[in-house]
Amino acid sequence: MMAFFQWFHGGGIFMYAILAISIFSLYLFLRKSYMLFIKFSLAEDEVTQAVLRNVETDNIARAVQYCNVKAHPLMKILKAGLTRANKPEKEIRRAMEIAAADEIPELRRLTPIMPHMSNMATLMGLLGTIYGLMLVFQGMEGKDAVAAQKALAHGIAVAFRNTFVGLIVAIPTIIGYIILLDKQTKIIAKVDHGATALLDALINKNKKLHGNQSKE
Repeated sequence: MMAFFQWFHGGGIFMYAILAISIFSLYLFLRKSYMLFIKFSLAEDEVTQAVLRNVETDNIARAVQYCNVKAHPLMKILKAGLTRANKPEKEIRRAMEIAAADEIPELRRLTPIMPHMSNMATLMGLLGTIYGLMLVFQGMEGKDAVAAQKALAHGIAVAFRNTFVGLIVAIPTIIGYIILLDKQTKIIAKVDHGATALLDALINKNKKLHGNQSKE
């Protein structure tokens, strides 16, 4: 452990900057993973179908209760539409759009930061590489062959360590981002599908209701 610390410390100050980036990136990944894979874990298609069945049987109150079971963007958006089920189409659509405007940004929050963390780790590694090369040239000025050789070895070691550690942090971070983005995109697509299906169902229900009333 001490040997690793000495190896890490020998890379210079930029190694610690990369370490800080890696810790923050790990925090982002774990937090978003919990949100997407655990907190927002839901069989969206089954939920949508259950709500639609209640709408078809004109059991709006039960559909609303169903949406109160779990705090999920889909549930909240569906509930916004259901609570205005007997209102005009424009009002239903507006309520669902407002709910989506509140929920979707929260779902996307923090994910876009991860590619920037990956880029910063790469750039910090590059800065450390340049710093190591500067040490090489500084160490070779006006010194004997033995001192110049030591300076050359030290500078190259610093440069390569920073490049290596920067990439070691950057690559897993971007892979983690791809995993989270894929899951996030799937959830948003399911939410959009469910909201659209409910909106169509409520519009058709109201049209039939008004049509029957006009006949009477």
